[in-house]
Amino acid sequence: MRAAKYRFTSAEKAAAKEEMRAALIDIARKREIVTYTELCLRISSVGMHPHSFVFTQMLREVCGEEYAKGHRQLCALVVAKATGIPSGGYFTNTAPFKRDFGDLMEEWRADVEDVFEYWSTH
Repeated sequence: MRAAKYRFTSAEKAAAKEEMRAALIDIARKREIVTYTELCLRISSVGMHPHSFVFTQMLREVCGEEYAKGHRQLCALVVAKATGIPSGGYFTNTAPFKRDFGDLMEEWRADVEDVFEYWSTH
């Protein structure tokens, strides 16, 4: 993995976001889950640390942009290695999109299945 960077040029950011987007869509089509570290390793245009602000912000942007296009919650596919579920940020950042604030784990699993279903046909 390349050395982590904390600031990117506009071109670097655009390339990294496109790699992240493409990786998440590929993962969704394969009906898989990915860790933050594994996703970070799939981005070759820049070096990022999976726990860095820049990685988290980029993931939030990519997922938000795709959700706005109707492409479901791609971030549901990215989980922590230690727990096998998304970090707390997933649950707090997707909450405004939810109508029913029931069981968060159940809602996450439903998001995963929704993403798998959507990308299996697109």
